[in-house]
Amino acid sequence: MTWDLFRLAVRNILHRRLRSWLTVIGILIGTAAVVALIAIGQGLQRTITSQVGQIVGFNTVLVMPQGMGFNQQIRVDPEALRAIPGVRAAVAVRTETGYVEGPGGKGFLSVVGYDPAMDELTAELDLTLAAGGKLTAPRQVVLGARTAQALGAQVGQTVAIEDHPFQVVGILARQGDQRGGGVPAVGVPLNDALFVFYEDLRTLFPGPDLVQYAIVKVQDNAAIAAVKTAVRESLRALGEENAQIVDFEDLTQRIRTMLGGVQAFLAGIAGISILVGGIGVMNTMYTAVLERTREIGVMKAVGAKGRHVLMLFLFESGLMGLGGGTLGLIAGLGVAWTATAVVGRLFDAQGTFTPALGAGLVFGALLFSFAVGAISGVLPARRAARLPPVEALRYE
Repeated sequence: MTWDLFRLAVRNILHRRLRSWLTVIGILIGTAAVVALIAIGQGLQRTITSQVGQIVGFNTVLVMPQGMGFNQQIRVDPEALRAIPGVRAAVAVRTETGYVEGPGGKGFLSVVGYDPAMDELTAELDLTLAAGGKLTAPRQVVLGARTAQALGAQVGQTVAIEDHPFQVVGILARQGDQRGGGVPAVGVPLNDALFVFYEDLRTLFPGPDLVQYAIVKVQDNAAIAAVKTAVRESLRALGEENAQIVDFEDLTQRIRTMLGGVQAFLAGIAGISILVGGIGVMNTMYTAVLERTREIGVMKAVGAKGRHVLMLFLFESGLMGLGGGTLGLIAGLGVAWTATAVVGRLFDAQGTFTPALGAGLVFGALLFSFAVGAISGVLPARRAARLPPVEALRYE
C-alpha cells in the first residue's frame, strides 16, 4: 500500500508539472544559497587552518600583545625564552623607525631586527635577494627594493642608520605590494624595510626589548602546555602582563569560531529563502486538497483510511522538497566553485582554496529540504485526511 501511495504521489506531481516546478524552485533557491555559503565557508576554514599549520607549525607557540592594536608591543627576553626546557628555537620580531641616510636619499624608514632562525620559524618572511648576499656579520644591512631606490644605495655602499654606518650586503627582490611582501603580523612591507642583525638593532635602539611578537619553536618530545606555562613565567619576571600566549590549537579554534559565526549568520539569512519555499509548498498542497476533494472522497469510499490520505499528501510535499533540495545542492556547489574561481582570478589567487564537499553537507541538505517539504505539507494533509467521505463526494 505504501508503494502504491508513493507511485500515486509521483504521478500527481508530474501531472501538475508547472505548479510543481514553481514550488520546487522556491526550495531550490534557498538550498542552493545555504549549500554555497557552507561549502565556501568550510573550504576557507580548512585552507586557513592548513596555511596556519604551514606558517606557524603544530609545535609553535606565539607570544603576542593583547588586543588588535597595530602599534602594540610587549616586553620579551629572547635569551630567556631560548633557555626554557623543551624550546628548540625562539625569535622576537622587532621593528623600529629610524633615520636613514644613503648616497642618494634619506628619510625615516622601518628597521627590522633579523635573526637567522627567522628563515625557519617564519615561512612567510621571504627574503629573496635580487643582488648581493645575506647578513653574515655585524654592521651589515639588507635593503628592500624600494628602500634601495629611495636611498640610491647599491651593494657594497654604506648607509647611516641613526648615525651608525652599515654596509649594504644585499638588496631584496621586489615583491607584490598587495599580496605577500610583508613581515608576518607586523604590516611592514619588505620593499620598504631595512634588515639588520637583532643585536645591531638593540645597539641602535637601546632599552627594553619591546617587540611586536615572538615565536617559540617547541621540541617534538616536549609538552606544549608546559612550555606555555614557562613562557608565561618568563614574561611575568619582566613585568609583562599585556601578552597572550597561543599555540596552533588556540589559533585554529579562534579561526573556526570566527568563521563559524559568520557562516552561521549568512546561512541563517539564506535559510529565510527555504522558509519562503516551504510556505510555497504549503500553499501548493492546500490548493491540491481543494482541487482533489472529490478524488479524496472516492479514495475513502473504496476503503482508503485517513492515514492513507495523509501519507499520500505528505509524500507529495516531501518529494517536492527533496527535488528542490537535490537541484539546490547541485546548483549551490556550482555557485560555490564558480565564485571561488572568479575571486581567484580577480585576485590572482587560483588554487588558494576550494569549496568543501562532505557527506554531512550532502545528506544534511537533502534531509533538511525533504523535512521542510514534508512539514509544510502536514496541515494540508491533515485537512485532506479529515474530510468526511460523503461531503467530499458532494464537493464541486
